[in-house]
Amino acid sequence: MRRRRARRLNGHVCIRYIYPSGTAYAWEFSRAGKIIEFEPTGSLSLDDHELMVEAAKSGVALAYVWEHRAHPYLDSGQLVEYLASWCAPEDRLYLYYPSRKYLSAGLRAVIQALRA
Repeated sequence: MRRRRARRLNGHVCIRYIYPSGTAYAWEFSRAGKIIEFEPTGSLSLDDHELMVEAAKSGVALAYVWEHRAHPYLDSGQLVEYLASWCAPEDRLYLYYPSRKYLSAGLRAVIQALRA
């Protein structure tokens, strides 16, 4: 099953999401306890979900974005969900902050509160 799903994506131009650090984000899908990671290899790499949605709306490529970013375009029919049965609900929250040795007391308190 994994190979067949990956092949379906390999047949499309896919947008790579790039973190500000330059690291590429692997697309992750899950269903019935199975997790599949897919590394897009397309020539289009972006660091902004809005731009990714615009590129997908223009028919340039498939985009892997948060559902709430694409929701208005899904409702209007401008975008279509692909592999919906493999998309897990969004349940993760990430906080990005500078990796400095000395963090302010306020930021340190926010980080501790979010971890709790």
